[in-house]
Formats: sequence, C-alpha cells, structure tokens
Amino acid sequence: MYPLTPLQSLALLFVVLAIVACILWIVREIRAQTPTPAPAAQRPEADAPKPVARIAVRRPEEPYDHEKHGL
Repeated sequence: MYPLTPLQSLALLFVVLAIVACILWIVREIRAQTPTPAPAAQRPEADAPKPVARIAVRRPEEPYDHEKHGL
C-alpha cells in the first residue's frame, strides 16, 4: 500500500473526528431523553418495626399433602 499524502492524512483525520463527534452527540441525545429516576421517598421512622404478615403458598411442583392440611 502506498503511503498517504499529507492531504489524505488530513482528510482521514477529519473523517475520524467527525465520526467520534457524531457518536458523542448520539450518546448525549440518548442520555437527555432518558428520564432520571426520582429519588426514593423517605419513610417516616417508626418506634417499633411493623410485623410483616407472611402467607404460606403451596408450590405447584409440590404434591398436596392431605395429612399436613388435616384432610
């Protein structure tokens, strides 16, 4: 391959810089359109933690145990 002339080198530099500028502009536009999440609301501190109700759920892959449920 033949070496590039100074004019070709300059043209190649401008093309590379234009591509980089386009990529940076697209990234900036995408970030500007993406909404930033709102900060989470602060819950008031309670004196005692509230109990959490837990509900037992039968898994579909487990067989139903009649003895366990009193039937």
